Amino acid sequence: MNYNRGRGRGRGKPRYTQQYAAGHQSGPSPSTIPIPINKNLSVITVDLELDEAGSQWMSQLRSNWNYIKNSPIVVNMVLRKFEQAANPYEETLRIVYNCPDFKYAKQKSLAIFVIDEFKKWCQRVRSEIIHLLTGDVKLSAFNVVRQQNNFSMMKLVAEVYEMLEDCDIFFDIIQCMIQQKQYKEACQSVALLGLHKKFGINEFLVPLVLQDKTAVVEDFLADSIEHQTELVSFLDSKLGKNTSVRMAWDSYIHEHKIPEIKYDKIHTKPFRKFITRYKKMYNLLDEVTPNLIKKQNEGALQFLLQRRYVKNAIGDESFKEMVHEAVQNDKYLQLELVLLAAQYGDTETALHFALLYGIPKHDWPYNVRMYVDNPNNERHQQQQPANLFEEENWDEPVQQVDYYKLNLPIGNICLVDCHTEFNNFLENNLKHAHIVGIDCEWKPSFGSQKNELALMQIATRDEVFILDVIQLGSGAGAAQLWENLGRYCFNNCDILKLGFGLTSDMSMIGQSLPHTNINQKIGFLDLLNIWRQMEKQNIKLPFEVQSGGPSLSTLVQQCFGAPLNKADQFSNWEKRPLRDSQLVYAALDAYCLIEIYDVLKQCCENTTFNFDEACYHLMTSSNSSLKKSKKGLNKKKTVKPVLKQPPNTDFPVVDASDITFVCDTMLQGLGKLLRKCGISTKILDNTDDHMTCLKIYQDEGRYILTRGQTFSNFYGSVPKGHCFNVIYDDLEDALKSVLEYYKITVRKEHVFSICQACNSNSFLKLSKSTMQTLVRNDKFKMQNPIPAGLEEDDEATGFSSEEEVDDDFYMTAKLPDPPISRKWDLCSDEPVDVGLCRLRNGVKINVQAVPDGVLEKQDMYYVCEMCGKVYWDGTHFERALAGKLQEVVL
Repeated sequence: MNYNRGRGRGRGKPRYTQQYAAGHQSGPSPSTIPIPINKNLSVITVDLELDEAGSQWMSQLRSNWNYIKNSPIVVNMVLRKFEQAANPYEETLRIVYNCPDFKYAKQKSLAIFVIDEFKKWCQRVRSEIIHLLTGDVKLSAFNVVRQQNNFSMMKLVAEVYEMLEDCDIFFDIIQCMIQQKQYKEACQSVALLGLHKKFGINEFLVPLVLQDKTAVVEDFLADSIEHQTELVSFLDSKLGKNTSVRMAWDSYIHEHKIPEIKYDKIHTKPFRKFITRYKKMYNLLDEVTPNLIKKQNEGALQFLLQRRYVKNAIGDESFKEMVHEAVQNDKYLQLELVLLAAQYGDTETALHFALLYGIPKHDWPYNVRMYVDNPNNERHQQQQPANLFEEENWDEPVQQVDYYKLNLPIGNICLVDCHTEFNNFLENNLKHAHIVGIDCEWKPSFGSQKNELALMQIATRDEVFILDVIQLGSGAGAAQLWENLGRYCFNNCDILKLGFGLTSDMSMIGQSLPHTNINQKIGFLDLLNIWRQMEKQNIKLPFEVQSGGPSLSTLVQQCFGAPLNKADQFSNWEKRPLRDSQLVYAALDAYCLIEIYDVLKQCCENTTFNFDEACYHLMTSSNSSLKKSKKGLNKKKTVKPVLKQPPNTDFPVVDASDITFVCDTMLQGLGKLLRKCGISTKILDNTDDHMTCLKIYQDEGRYILTRGQTFSNFYGSVPKGHCFNVIYDDLEDALKSVLEYYKITVRKEHVFSICQACNSNSFLKLSKSTMQTLVRNDKFKMQNPIPAGLEEDDEATGFSSEEEVDDDFYMTAKLPDPPISRKWDLCSDEPVDVGLCRLRNGVKINVQAVPDGVLEKQDMYYVCEMCGKVYWDGTHFERALAGKLQEVVL
């Protein structure tokens, strides 16, 4: 074959434009070809129109494809077409463009099939046809293929048409895409063509972050270390402003005119989480995010002060260790620590840190200076730190808590911190053990620092061995010892391994000590799981506990009548030498597991609950697999079976505000109920295709809720558990199944915390007077329309802003006492255009939906910043709690 001949009749004329291709679906119409806006960017030099013979051939190809798909007949048909074409590259582009499924091409579509066959054919004859692959053909291919929605097809075409060899010719087109606000498409194209160095973070990366399209951003950043650091550093700079995060971004958004902003994500808490995740993901140094580190340390300081002085849940030594880790060398936080400790009444600790950090005496709090001048008179103040939130009661003595004690001599706690002792432990102390308790300790991390395993406790019935991971090391020198530990203990089916909340411990061991090669299917029992099963069977434990969540301390109290002392839980476990109180605490956490196991088993002896069988099922349930249904031999029609939902064993307990969903078209009622629970949920319209769920999942990471055959179709396209099969028709049962599967905790503060109409959780707080003014102006505009020719912007307008309040505010009207703290983002410092009845972002406030009677009774209103819907406090909250949400809200 000779590919040096002419281009053929009617080929190569620059007739079809990008505009035309965007609107084309079924076939071109020569009489309606528009004039291109920019010839250099949008012209397609390949004639995409089919002549009469080409139309007949295409019709036959479609027919064959519909009946026999990619059979040898269809393959030979397209191969002959390639061989007969004057320019196979142009001919292939013409065929693909005229495929009926071109615009929405799926993986097994005709358009993808043609490109894939052309790729194979090109590999055999490339030397004969490569001269026909000109720059104009590459530009045409790029302009054509970007009109469809499948990025996989874009990657395939880029490979076949060798676009990376001349990637610079696409620069202007991508710039045009950016100008047209096609940020996602521009980002994907740059990543595909390897043009990372040609573009900065502001062209599309920052806009995509503000649009919450982070999956596209992460794909781009995976191949560009420079952009990782630059983007995270820029985002961190917004945390350092004196204003709120929303205000810090305001000028940037308006300057770049970025559309489709996800305002519910532009607040301090979600933004800090986002930056923290990227810092961990790309292993960036603390110097890249100074503002994030400062915010995290401030939060850590507040957290530790709360645990020390309000909850009394951390010991003095542990508090001093951890609070020193939090403030580090930050002079502001050092002084803040001194002031707050003195404010809580702990003048001795305040003085300790004032001297430690060399804070000038004139900056000391008054009570600390008085304490130094006359310590004896002030001595009583530090005996019992004052609680700022409770009044001191002089009539009732302080009750001392009796904590559960270790039932082993101190001498039976063995610290293993050298290789000789480790080897002796492996060879001698595990030989006769049939049951062990396992626990781990690591230094708490309040920021983006990576947690490192510090201790591993292994308890037998007679001794507790504390393996000092830091001293023993995890490198090549200790690799064989850790491998032997995995062989002799973790992977030994003759030893029952007990834990509580084993997932986090096993994950930490696997991360820090990969040589252990743990197989969690061999003899691991999580006591938390067996405890939950016993509760479902109403099996009573020896002691009743009125309060307390599903913690190890609560279980110990139910078994033995006294809780664990968690004063050393928040310790610097990496500091050496370890304190005696730390060693006892670590030993007890592991040893009590064996004692608990004995009590649980004894409580089940005189019941119908088979304890041993339940334990065996929990330890082996991960091995069970779904049985495949047998196909009927005599059935004429084969029906694809609907898959069952795999059990959930991996998801941790989450708050309603920390998980997001997308509901398929058939689950719109469930989606509305989830929104009532304060769970961010996108709901597909009746006209939306089911595949939209997958697109939203890929773009936003939302878990998919669907049912029936659609679930079976999605199964395997997303990780296990990321798509849930709703089997209940009743809305309440469906809601409960979702909440139970994903272990979602819904509290009163979550209810009605997001807009029921648009799913936003960003609200503007308006006073009664402002709302009445808005209603009056709206009624006046209705009665006095604007004369023709005048725009709304020409009206004289006024702005009103309400006083600033905290993000967590209290709703008082008609709500239970005490008031419920709402889990939504409240922005009270945003001005409102009362003349136009609009928010500053241009959204129309729906004041017409506010009844006149409500205007006289309610003092406060909340306006959704995304859709303008107005809310006020009323009986709807109580009705919801007494209705469908009665059994799901804690």
